[in-house]
Order: sequence, then C-alpha cells, then structure tokens
Amino acid sequence: MANVILKNVCKMYPGGFKAVIDANLEIADREFVVLVGPSGCGKSTTLRMIAGLEEISSGTISIGERIVNEVPPKDRDIAMVFQNYALYPHMTVFENMAFGLKLRRFPSEEIDRRVRDAARILSITDLLERKPKALSGGQRQRVAVGRAIVRKPAAFLFDEPLSNLDAKLRVDMRVELNKLHQSLATTMIYVTHDQIEAMTLADRIVIMDKGEIQQVADPLTLYNQPINKYVAGFIGSPPMNFFNGIIVRAAGGGLSFTDGGGITVPIVAELAKRVENFVDKSVKMGIRPEMICDRESAHDWKNATFVSAKVDVIEALGDQKVVYFSSEKNTFIGKLEAHLPVSTGHRMEVAFNASKIHIFDPNSEINLTCTAAKYEVANLADLPQAVAATQ
Repeated sequence: MANVILKNVCKMYPGGFKAVIDANLEIADREFVVLVGPSGCGKSTTLRMIAGLEEISSGTISIGERIVNEVPPKDRDIAMVFQNYALYPHMTVFENMAFGLKLRRFPSEEIDRRVRDAARILSITDLLERKPKALSGGQRQRVAVGRAIVRKPAAFLFDEPLSNLDAKLRVDMRVELNKLHQSLATTMIYVTHDQIEAMTLADRIVIMDKGEIQQVADPLTLYNQPINKYVAGFIGSPPMNFFNGIIVRAAGGGLSFTDGGGITVPIVAELAKRVENFVDKSVKMGIRPEMICDRESAHDWKNATFVSAKVDVIEALGDQKVVYFSSEKNTFIGKLEAHLPVSTGHRMEVAFNASKIHIFDPNSEINLTCTAAKYEVANLADLPQAVAATQ
C-alpha cells in the first residue's frame, strides 16, 4: 500500500511541446483517483510517468516513501492495466496471469494460490484453461486486471481500460472495478476521457486540459463548485449552459445577470457578495440543464425566475425530456418531465433556478461564485479582488 505524490512534474518533448506542465498531486494510500480530460490533455502521459514508461523532464514522483524518478518500471511496485489487454495469445488465462510471477521466480504453489484467488475475485475461475481468442472483450479485460492483481502491488494504474468495450460491458466493468477497489483496499489511479466513468468510480477526480491540472476534487464538488468555465463545461451531461451578459444593480439594490435579450436572473444574496466588484461589467453566466425546467416543476425552488423561450428540439429519454430552447440572443438546454406536453416550434415559460447559477470572469474564465482555494482567500467576498489581481 502506498501514497503517490507528484511535485512540479513536467514533461517536454523534443521540439518544445509541453505535454504536462507543473503537475502537483497527492494521492492518498488506498484512494481511487481518476485523471480525466479530452485527448491530448496529458492524462495518459502523467500516468505513464508514474509508471516509469515515460521519463519526466523535471520535478519528482514519489511512491510510498521513495522518490522513483530513476527507478525502472519493474522496481516501482506498481501494476498497470492497458487499453488493449496485452494478453499473450498462445497462453491460457492461467498462464497469462501467472507469467509475471514466474519471471520473478515465485514458488509454483504461491503462483497457483495467487492466480486462483484473483480468478475467484474476478469470477473467471472457469476460464483459466481457455486462451484469449476464446474470450469476450469483457472477459479479456478481467484477465488483464487479474494479471495485475496477482502481483499485489502498492498501486494499480489503469489506462482507459474500458474504452474497447461496448456500452453495457462498460457499465458492468465499472461496477466490478468499484467492488475490486473496496475488496483490495489498494491505491488506484485511473485514466479516462469519459466523465461518467470518472464520476462513478473516483474518490477524487483530476480534471486536466492542455497539460495542466485544472481542479482536483470529489465528484460532487466538481459538479457543484467548478473552479472555472472549462471544468464547469466538462462535467455534466448535457453540459452546462453559458450566457454572455452583464451584472446590473436593480432599484432595490440587488444584483441580476442579464443577457440583454429576455433572460434576466437575479443573483441571490450569498452569490452577490462574491461578484459585487463586477457590477456593470461583462461576465458569463452558467447554469446546468437540470436547473432549467417548466414552471410547474419549479414549485420547490426557493429562487426561481421565469423566461419565455421557443422549443427547438426535443430528445425523449424515457423518464425525462431534454429540450433545446432558444431566446432572443441565446440557445440553451433544459430537462423536463417526460409527461409534459411540449411541441417543437412552440413558445413556453421555463424556470431558471437562480440559486444554482455560476458567474465566470470572461477573461480568466474563473468561477467567481466558487470557493477558490488556489487564490488563498479567507473570505469568499475577497475572491473577485483576488482574481482581478492575477490578471
């Protein structure tokens, strides 16, 4: 068992391309951490540097109490599961799982015990005498995981292990990986581009973009308190709606966001304190589709505001409808109850949950309505000034 610590880790390739920029991350012992982001964001490179398959350009990587910058992969006490399974086609499942232990000259009795224990955990005992060509994709992935389990490493590394599976198998394997983490109680670091995998598997998620770590937090914090517009738009399906506009002060002294085209959302008192310095300035407002619904469904919302919009597209998903709306200046997405009679081309009144909006600085794209630890502010009211000072 071990924690994994990255300090100021960078990866630069010949020609000056920076794949990973100043990565700082501390993964606790037995924690399940998922690195997520689009292709080319640096997540797989980061994982490969932890594994020792990529040399780091600067910084330090520690596994347990050891700095492993110069330690070869085989001596880092980690096990890696790849996207393409990497099974030997001429070997049986048992032989594939036992191969690494044989290279390390483990006694045959110990090899047999470890392989059969891992096979039992993964429910593949009946497959031990088969060869990979006789297995389904999901079964092959279980074998690849089993080959890692038998080594009993300090940490497991997973590089997009489910990307080759169909949708149902991906769901099944997510559940199995969750159970596996609970039963093994081992540090796991997992890379994916799929935010649903990240949200359902992780204790904490590392959001990356263009080689930089954007935010590290548990799934609910990322959903409710995204640090910037990138994180806000990446987490959530459908993604967060964004509107360009300004913050204005009403006659009564309260603040509102307006896009100047029919959408005006009051800013509740708690959030208003954080954006006071942005009155009469351009901002971006964000709100998740789950926080936009029909008037009748918003009766439990304490701070609902209503907007007239035209229905452009309806996606019926069984238990709900995802509806694409347009107003005078913007298009946006809401989620409505499945039974509601909604017709394409018609106008309707929709509700915005004003308590759940986010305000973003249009230049830095920092979420002004979020607790931003990176700015080291003791009081949320000081956040706008701290952001302004960095520009």
